[in-house]
Amino acid sequence: MKAAVIGVGNMGSRYAKMLQDNQVEGLELAALTRVRGKYKDMLQKSIDKGIPVYENYDLLFDDVENGKLNIDAVIIATPHYVHEEIATRAFKNRLHVLSDKPSGVYSRQARLMDEAADESGKVFSMVFNQRTLPVYKKIKEIVDSGKYGRLKRFSWVVTDWYRPEKYFTSSSWHATWDKDGGGVLLNQCPHNLDLLQWICGMPAFVQGFCKEGHFHNIEVEDDVTAYMEWDNGATGVFITSTGDAPGINRLEISLEEAMIVCEKGELKIGEVYPEMQMKEADYRNTSEEFFRKINGTWENISLESEDDPYGKILQAFSDECSGKGKSIAPGQEGRKSLLLSNAIYMSSWEKKMVEIPKPGSKAELEFEKEFEKLLQEKIADK
Repeated sequence: MKAAVIGVGNMGSRYAKMLQDNQVEGLELAALTRVRGKYKDMLQKSIDKGIPVYENYDLLFDDVENGKLNIDAVIIATPHYVHEEIATRAFKNRLHVLSDKPSGVYSRQARLMDEAADESGKVFSMVFNQRTLPVYKKIKEIVDSGKYGRLKRFSWVVTDWYRPEKYFTSSSWHATWDKDGGGVLLNQCPHNLDLLQWICGMPAFVQGFCKEGHFHNIEVEDDVTAYMEWDNGATGVFITSTGDAPGINRLEISLEEAMIVCEKGELKIGEVYPEMQMKEADYRNTSEEFFRKINGTWENISLESEDDPYGKILQAFSDECSGKGKSIAPGQEGRKSLLLSNAIYMSSWEKKMVEIPKPGSKAELEFEKEFEKLLQEKIADK
């Protein structure tokens, strides 16, 4: 299959070079857009062979539509706001789509991408490469198995996204509402929010607290705390920042009969039953040992590392396009993490708990309108 990489910056150049170097079976680099400086040097071999380079994606699609460019798929690695426009035009032209995260800035964009993909019948996938990491795959396996019961509590502190001031001033679109669409939630944390809902399911309610320009001279958020509730009564908290040093990345998932802890890529699980010889709820309801501390029986789980997460994503996309397999992260999953981040923003701006709508519901359409109105107000205020 012939693929065009749209947006050849930091990540786009990486995807394009993988295709140039024949690292993805079944995918061939066939076109590029807007290649500059060091990224052009990386891809000079393909350019010298005659791979067309377009100034923008409109010109690329014009050639697709007039028959001058023959491609089967596009890989999108542009700024967030235009992901939906590119994807829907690609689907209109019967092309497969692999989009970098997030699906867009507001959830309506993700919904329109989903609908266009469904109508086209073409493959739609997201670059949620952290789903390939053995540690998160194992955590999901444990939670999904039901062996330790239902989710009770979730806690993820992700403050190892530290960024200096010059990171934000290195580009005119960084850390702006009108060009970037958000801060740490939309730029650094889509992977974390995707893993949160992939492993534990979508929360039902969220109360967000987003501090804008708290650590940096920027207009968007660089410090976030979000409290969440699930339909089964479980609660959780998600904390992230680009201004904490030293930062940590610690995930804790409390199930009815065990605790999962993941930190620095290491995973351990503490079980209740071996120590108690009964379920926790039974002990809690019958015990007369008022002050006993339950230590749990802990096991460190050894896992191999994943050296090529992006390669796994691209290969799975190629395999689904050719009918040999399935994508690691279907495009529809991007809608969920974007709904979650939009809800955290909305909650913070309106200073109230927000119900996260179910995809495809009437409430989702109402949510979209309200969020976009609030975002436009943020843009107008700057």
